[in-house]
Amino acid sequence: MTGPERQPGATGFALRDPYAWADLVVLARAGEEAGYRAMFLPEVGARDTLAALTGLAGETDRLLLGTGVVALPSRSPALLAMAAATVQERSGGRLLLGIGTGPAAPGALARLRSTVEALRLAFAGANGTVDGAPVATDLRLADAPQIWIAALGPKATRLAGAIADGVILNWCTPARVAAATAEVAEGAEAAGRDPAAVTIAVYVRAALAPGTKEAARNAAAAYARYPAYRRQFVDLGIDAADPDDVVRGVILTDPVSARERLDAYRGAGAHLPVVYPVVPGGVPDAAAARLTLDLLAPT
Repeated sequence: MTGPERQPGATGFALRDPYAWADLVVLARAGEEAGYRAMFLPEVGARDTLAALTGLAGETDRLLLGTGVVALPSRSPALLAMAAATVQERSGGRLLLGIGTGPAAPGALARLRSTVEALRLAFAGANGTVDGAPVATDLRLADAPQIWIAALGPKATRLAGAIADGVILNWCTPARVAAATAEVAEGAEAAGRDPAAVTIAVYVRAALAPGTKEAARNAAAAYARYPAYRRQFVDLGIDAADPDDVVRGVILTDPVSARERLDAYRGAGAHLPVVYPVVPGGVPDAAAARLTLDLLAPT
């Protein structure tokens, strides 16, 4: 794959917080003008991510637009196919459809696999099914959107290698990126695919604006309460019970060394490090996000 997300030095950014729509548009345009290749919107209880990306498609020209990510329980596969096709059509083929299992549950990865297979059929103009329910869209797309998978553990990263166009890693050290890259390759080779066909992306949180250190600690503590992330922190040699240790391990907090630390993820195998601005708590601060994006803008 030789798309813009795989060009040397490619960098993306993610905007999690519920910025006012006007601010979100300004940030998207600013990121595009600064040379970022992709923008991701996590779906975390504010806007419908696919609806928001449809709107942003009309406000940008080159920026790849990613869901980062949509949890499968949030909508039916049929609705997911139609919404994704809408963004792909409106954006002229710029959607990166990032999906994840949502909360851990028996059979979650199997359902993720069957959903990806059904979506590929739907985007090709055929009919897919998930649990016997039809998955299709009457929109005829010039190109199908890429399908990326959010992954934490080795089973998910190997599945991404087997079936996905990209994988999104989160709360990682560069060492974990290197290990995940190897796991993706294992999954791809077992499925008869070229590992180079799978883009490795990683969210890298950056608390670089004034007043963001406490927000970083709060985010670290919140994620450490999830069993899957707690296990990941422990596996990485991070004290999951100590938010400061989590921050030191996986969040950029020093503007002087931030770019070097971001590049370490690239050196470990990430094709697309994704800058994830941490902003002060309370009302979302678009200025803090803009400062972070400016500090780490591609050179």
